[in-house]
Amino acid sequence: MAQKLLFILSKGLEKSGGATRALQFAALAAEKNGSNVEVFLIDDAIHWAQVGMAEGIHAPTGERMKDFLDKLISLKCPIYVCKACADKRLIGPDDIIEGTEIAGAPVLVEKMADPNYKVFTF
Repeated sequence: MAQKLLFILSKGLEKSGGATRALQFAALAAEKNGSNVEVFLIDDAIHWAQVGMAEGIHAPTGERMKDFLDKLISLKCPIYVCKACADKRLIGPDDIIEGTEIAGAPVLVEKMADPNYKVFTF
């Protein structure tokens, strides 16, 4: 079975440059590996899945976060939003961008424990 890449992102608004860079790496990997790339947003990183939140966010070198999210979505890479994190912030399915989905912690833990996944945390 092909290696799967799981990017777990917890950086929120206070670390938007690092969050953008993490999504850049995920998008670059997706371009090379296709649908074998998945992203799981936890903690304050769930805000990047909210409608409009990635607009205007960029890395210190100028790359735009929205471009990377759009690339991941166009390549049909799953982007998960932590359910408990979303619930705590009163964010529901109607508040997140198309191409993302809310998923519980068991989904993340199952992927992390699967030997077919290589896990990266940001």
